[in-house]
Amino acid sequence: MTTVIAQDVSADSRLIREYYACFNERRFGDAAVLFADDAVLEQMPFQRRQQGGAAYLHFARMWTVAFPDAVITIERLQSTAASVYEVNLLTSGTHLGDLDLGGSVVFKRTGSEASFQLRELLEIRDAHITFSCLSFDFQDIIHQLVSVDEPKLLEHLARIRTYEQQLRETPANLSRRRELLDRLGVELDTARRVVRPYFSR
Repeated sequence: MTTVIAQDVSADSRLIREYYACFNERRFGDAAVLFADDAVLEQMPFQRRQQGGAAYLHFARMWTVAFPDAVITIERLQSTAASVYEVNLLTSGTHLGDLDLGGSVVFKRTGSEASFQLRELLEIRDAHITFSCLSFDFQDIIHQLVSVDEPKLLEHLARIRTYEQQLRETPANLSRRRELLDRLGVELDTARRVVRPYFSR
């Protein structure tokens, strides 16, 4: 059975609220010391796993480079098991820098206002965070931070169809086929970057 925690009733609740207050007040060092040295931090959906307060500092700096005015609001805080808490969050800010999520995923600055729902699972033992799993909707980030240049995309698709037709009409074993394949590859790669510009590879 899920138990909703009343504000400021438990030490764990106070620690959790202080943890997010540290982010909002840019006291990242204070937040980092709330983590145990061997704390495990995971980020979904990329399943990236890091350890300790240094991992938190990396995330906090990455996020505030992209959103210098980012604010996190606790929407719901609940206990799901002994020492484990589920926190539903809303983060909002202005996208003024590149959001580098690692793994060649970079959202270039747009200057737009954005708000994302986050979910963080926290395990707290001996007044320290020993586990954190932060998850978010990747598609929601794409929808808010990516604008597809549709006219440009249609231009590439038209050229792709032209090369397709020429390839069908060109006999096998001719150097012309290799030339068409090379051009087709360039157009496919370019069209992909128009649709998915956040992949740097």
